[in-house]
Formats: sequence, C-alpha cells, structure tokens
Amino acid sequence: MRAKPLIAILLLAIALAGCSAQPPTSKETTSATEQKPLFATDADALAAAEAAYANYLEVSDQIARDGGANPERLKGLVSDALYSEQVLGYQDVQAQGLKASGVSTFDKLNIQEITGNSISNYVCLRLSDIRVFDSKGSDVTPPGRDDNLPLQIEWKYQGGQLVLEKSEVWTGQNFCL
Repeated sequence: MRAKPLIAILLLAIALAGCSAQPPTSKETTSATEQKPLFATDADALAAAEAAYANYLEVSDQIARDGGANPERLKGLVSDALYSEQVLGYQDVQAQGLKASGVSTFDKLNIQEITGNSISNYVCLRLSDIRVFDSKGSDVTPPGRDDNLPLQIEWKYQGGQLVLEKSEVWTGQNFCL
C-alpha cells in the first residue's frame, strides 16, 4: 500500500494489526559498477538520509498545520510522482477544513540498500504528537490510529540532494514497537 501524505495517514487511520517487534534484515550494499559512490561511507549516506527525512517531515508537518495550503513547498524534496500524489491528499485536507497540530518524529532509520544513485531505508514514523482538528476546532484524530508506522522509503540523488521517491508502509513485522 502506498503511504499517503502524513495528514492522509492520520485521516484514513491506517490500522496495522498483528505486528510484532522484529526489524527487517538490513542489506547494505553498493553498486557493482565502476562509478564513484555517492557517499564515502554508509554512515555518510545514513546521515544524508536522516537530514533529508527530517527536512521532509518538517515541511510536511507545516503544510498539515496550515490546513494543506501551499503544498508546493514539497517541490524539490519529493519526486514529481510523489508530489502529485501528496498534492491530492492535501487538497482533500483543504476541502474538509482540517488542520493538524504537533510534530511528527522518526527513529530507527537504517539503510536497506544503496545502488547507483538510490538509497532505500527502513524508518519508524512516530505520530503520537500529531492531532487533527476540524474547522470548528474539534479534535477529530482517529481514536485507534497507529502512532508508530514502519515505512520503507526510497531516495534518488538528483540536483545535489536526496529526493524522496517512494514511501510505503512496511507490511512485514512491525519493527517500530
């Protein structure tokens, strides 16, 4: 299942049932071609992915706090395809008059794979501080929402930075608990 924009995850109340606390196995690799690696070390790649994801979440949270207004702030942070998908989610948020409060966080970000100009990561998205409010100011955060989402995310290195290409809810065992 494709991960919706952060606010859409909140609104749709993705329920992940029957999950245990085993993380997926990491397979750190590099491209077998003779091209120069993007990063000197896996630690450098991990640091770059952590910084890029923190920036992405900060911008996404602000758009959600602004009721879905000005989603173009995501341009350059996400691929064109992911941007189009997320704009639709934020348009729904605007149409419903919803706003979020709080800050999403993440942890357990680790490298799954590095190939060519791509990096795949596993990450735990933490939503416990995020609340959703309707136009009257009533808290409409889904009561059974899973606040700990295991995600598999993919980055492409383009224009001198990592751009988020894909974000999917990990359907294996929940390594975020």
